[in-house]
Amino acid sequence: MMKKQKVTLIEVAELAGVSRAAAGKVLNGGSDKIGVGAEARKRILNAARKLNYQPNMAASILAGGQSRIIGVFIDSFAKYRAMRLLQEIEQVSSSLGYRIMTSFTHENIQHMKADYLSFQRYGIKNFICCAHKYPDLQSEFLNFFSSEDNIIFMEKPICEGSRYVATSRVKALTQLIAAAIGKGYRKIGMFSAGLKWSTEAALYREFHQAMRANGLEPDPHLVAQHSANLSLRNQTDAMMEQVILPYRPEVLYIDDALHAASLQTRLLERGIKVKIYGGNDDPLFEGLGLKSFDPCYRRIAEALLDLLLKPDCHGDMPVIEAVFPGY
Repeated sequence: MMKKQKVTLIEVAELAGVSRAAAGKVLNGGSDKIGVGAEARKRILNAARKLNYQPNMAASILAGGQSRIIGVFIDSFAKYRAMRLLQEIEQVSSSLGYRIMTSFTHENIQHMKADYLSFQRYGIKNFICCAHKYPDLQSEFLNFFSSEDNIIFMEKPICEGSRYVATSRVKALTQLIAAAIGKGYRKIGMFSAGLKWSTEAALYREFHQAMRANGLEPDPHLVAQHSANLSLRNQTDAMMEQVILPYRPEVLYIDDALHAASLQTRLLERGIKVKIYGGNDDPLFEGLGLKSFDPCYRRIAEALLDLLLKPDCHGDMPVIEAVFPGY
């Protein structure tokens, strides 16, 4: 007995009396440049049901519904902060009756675009993007994503008018520096990644703002950036030789736990005491006996989902402040 051939999109289009492109738009999430009227859409859906057409999307789309899946873009090279946020997004989504589907990419807008279009073919209409701050790809990102209004961004994107959730460490840094001053410390510095990254540049500005709020002018010798071209050990060795040994800071803020751990090891080897404070709440900080800010990942995830699932809500974009738990 011959196996029945799968119904094609062309057959659906012929039965509905529309073009193949129009049928593809309705059934598989085609280009937004293709317009399909209400009557034509109804004929396409009826034809698809009659022929038992199986498109590459959730069956609910055939009934005019919407997928209960949220697409999330994450940088595949991301560290603890992004992975921790992804966990919270999944938990909050689940509590609201949604699942997530994740795209992992790194500095590849074409892959992001391909995944975005693939997700839509499965009926996914809502997206959260945590992978858009690539400094060398902003124009490429803008060319594709600037016209998309169904994406919520983690931190402000280059696309004007887009909805996003921002974070800030100004209050926590201000409180940390005030506490350090209260204990008699004055030589306060920061160790971060290169300033070409917008997130690191924002942290740099926040640190300077917090220092000045406490009546201190930041010492440029104590505010250092490590080179991405060096290994972790070499980055830490450079920090020791260029900052720690010649300028002897008393307090250092290091956002990333791995860099804090590496520097802590070098300090112990040399018998040098420097108070280190972290920023991303990685459990490694606690394991080293160091304290960290609470970035409030659950609140960030809730704010992202709130913006995503309530598109009619307008106003100022939310800013989630990190919390300083005490010295």
